Amino acid sequence: MYQISEAAALSGLTVRALRHYDAIGLLQPATRSDAGYRLYGNDDVEALQRIRRYQGFGFSLDEIGELLTAKAPDRLHALRSQRDAVRQRASDTAVIVRTINQEITIESNGEREPTDRLGRAQALFREYRERSKSEPVRSLSPLLGEALDLLRPLTGTQSMDPGAVKLAALIHHCRNDNANLADLCQRFLDQDPNPDDRAFAAINLVNALTFLERHEDAVASHRAHIEHVMANRPATEWADTMDISSTGASWNVTDRRDEWVRLFRSVNAGVAPTAENRASRYELCHTAIMVMGGDNGRYADDIVELTGRMAEIIAEDPNWSERRWAEQRFEQQKVGNAVRSGDPEAVTDVVNAYRSYLEQCDWPDEFIATAYSNLGAIMHWDGRDEVAVECFVRAQQDGELDGYGYAWFASASLGSGAPRERVTELLAEAGRRLESADAMRIFNEDSLLSAEADKEDLLNALLEPR
Repeated sequence: MYQISEAAALSGLTVRALRHYDAIGLLQPATRSDAGYRLYGNDDVEALQRIRRYQGFGFSLDEIGELLTAKAPDRLHALRSQRDAVRQRASDTAVIVRTINQEITIESNGEREPTDRLGRAQALFREYRERSKSEPVRSLSPLLGEALDLLRPLTGTQSMDPGAVKLAALIHHCRNDNANLADLCQRFLDQDPNPDDRAFAAINLVNALTFLERHEDAVASHRAHIEHVMANRPATEWADTMDISSTGASWNVTDRRDEWVRLFRSVNAGVAPTAENRASRYELCHTAIMVMGGDNGRYADDIVELTGRMAEIIAEDPNWSERRWAEQRFEQQKVGNAVRSGDPEAVTDVVNAYRSYLEQCDWPDEFIATAYSNLGAIMHWDGRDEVAVECFVRAQQDGELDGYGYAWFASASLGSGAPRERVTELLAEAGRRLESADAMRIFNEDSLLSAEADKEDLLNALLEPR
């Protein structure tokens, strides 16, 4: 047994601290001597050492009291949460330090206000994009925070700068920060911008609301945008109002898909086709198929008609600059249609035909890589994980997968029985290319990864890229 001074020395704490812990019930000595002196055992000393470490980690004494009696998995969860919080504070501090250094430079040069805020923010974003090709994305987050700081005076005023708004929106999107994206776009719309800027803000607002699961607001905003464009803009611009497939989720969740289809038919019938809006008309057909699909064949005839219309748009001009992009979407659409049909043999036939097509088409390597990555994702979602893995491997051969591709590659590998080391290796690659919020969202939405008994280890591999 150790007297209080000895226990304090062994634990690295002060005698005063030990007395305080005894008084508040955080850690009371094992026993007392006949004279009433505190006596501490080896377990007490170990607990005191843990208290000292936990204080260094930033836990409060109340939190430490709970951790001392918690089970090991609960302590591990608390430590990981605290680690993530500390990292975020460090990242925020780094942004502040860099901003202060910039302000010091400005003052040293005799400048009163930073010049060309938008240009400097654009340079930071370009640096982020370039460095993210070889460095973990999350280590570069301070660059985005610094860019937003530069843009704030241009996006928080009564006369918001459109260029600054668009860059800030792109940064919020990269950070998966849909709450701030929605707020930015709504404030910009309230200033009644010109038609092109209004369309940009409206579409981004609807997307942000959809991802925030504010589906009623998303539907109301989208409907208002469609009706405004049809009432105030030429028919050549109408197709742009609906070519965003992510909004279909809100219309479906709110049980308004039929209303979306009615609006689509009005827009589609009224669009004045031109060479300039060919891509928008094409994407409108693709979006409609995505929204109409998956309803026991209710819109099967429409889907067949729209798929044919996609082929017709491609054929309008053999020299169309976006022909390869359109062909890629078209071939992928045929696979999606087969999956929605629910016929396994039809899916196999279409996938085999698509892969044969990819072997002989004139697309550049990056298009081939994207095609195989998208096909791998479709196969994974359809439960064909072995085929999905083959597609992701081929995508790697033809070009680099992005963070989403690596995350789906990892999940498909898990589903096909790959060694756990391979799965965590792929998750680490995904994590290197994704912001934390985006990585968490993908993980939670993936039915295989999030259902695993050791999902915490898998999540750690995703959030802790090697």
